Amino acid sequence: MNRLFNRQVKGLRVYILAGLLALITVVHYLLGGARAGLLHSIFGHLYIVPIILGAYWYGIKGGISASIASTLFFSPHLFLHWQDPFLDIYNYVEIFLFLLIGVVTGILSQMERNQRSRYEHALLKLDESHRKLKEQTAVLLQTEEQLRRADRLSALGELSASMAHEIRNPLGSIKGVAEILKDDSGPEDSRYEFVRILLKETDRLNRIVQEFLGFARPKKPELQQADINEAIDSVLTLTAQEARKAGVTVDKQLSPSMGKHDIDAGQLKQAFLNLVLNALQAMPGGGVLTVKSGLRQNAIEVTVADTGTGIPEENRKKLFTPFFTTRGDGTGLGLAITSRIVKNHRGQIDMESEPGKGTTFTVRIPV
Repeated sequence: MNRLFNRQVKGLRVYILAGLLALITVVHYLLGGARAGLLHSIFGHLYIVPIILGAYWYGIKGGISASIASTLFFSPHLFLHWQDPFLDIYNYVEIFLFLLIGVVTGILSQMERNQRSRYEHALLKLDESHRKLKEQTAVLLQTEEQLRRADRLSALGELSASMAHEIRNPLGSIKGVAEILKDDSGPEDSRYEFVRILLKETDRLNRIVQEFLGFARPKKPELQQADINEAIDSVLTLTAQEARKAGVTVDKQLSPSMGKHDIDAGQLKQAFLNLVLNALQAMPGGGVLTVKSGLRQNAIEVTVADTGTGIPEENRKKLFTPFFTTRGDGTGLGLAITSRIVKNHRGQIDMESEPGKGTTFTVRIPV
């Protein structure tokens, strides 16, 4: 649209120049001859107007073109007044001035255009530099925040590891004593229920300690040729009973052409288990759990989607932060460990959620 407008403006300017030349020529010749005088001389000088306009609008080419056109229109006047030697010399000087004014004005106009173009180019470069500076500043601030968080997590990880080791020893003793008490008492014993609760809670504490240790001292992935579908199948088999209890239907859409790739199947199984368990817990009243796998753009892509309650906007940024949880019995380490496992595979994990409609986690691992 801008190009069309520019063409229309250029066309209009050509008509204006042609009209001015025609008007000046007609009036100039009509005032010649016996009625020659001051007006005749003034209109002869008015050829300078289209010359200056042509130079201003079109640069040196426009100035020279308008000068030549003015000279052609003005030249017949030389023959009409050939008998006056002084007037002939004056007219030749007039033609020379037309050409001189056209060239000089065109050069000055072209210099101004070039300077303006340089200023505009410099302004564009300045805007681009400013934009890049803003982007780099945002990246630096984000990196600084990540480093600060990494320092805190490192210190917290070391503390968690030492505490977890200290807790595991008495937990083992407690569990051993509880199992002895369980063997010595039967279901009819009044202490049997308390012993069973003790064992259950001891196992839960041991699982939490294991998660702390897994987060504090993560293992590097041991890459071996494995099929990601087998790891997903194993996870869905482990969680099948829990899904039935929750009234959740599992929709498994695994690509048969996945093949084997260099992955740590054990670690990825843990990552997918965390995602599936979170999805099941997000659907207490039942729903549909959809698990898909496929190869896209040289990467393994696995999605775990639920039709649960969704994740509020204010919680999304904290989702992969260690120890952040919205469940009363959660440790807040499941998604943090999952994120770390995926990143150790040089992959990424993304989340999309809509409150009341569900959440989708997408894991991408380059192959």
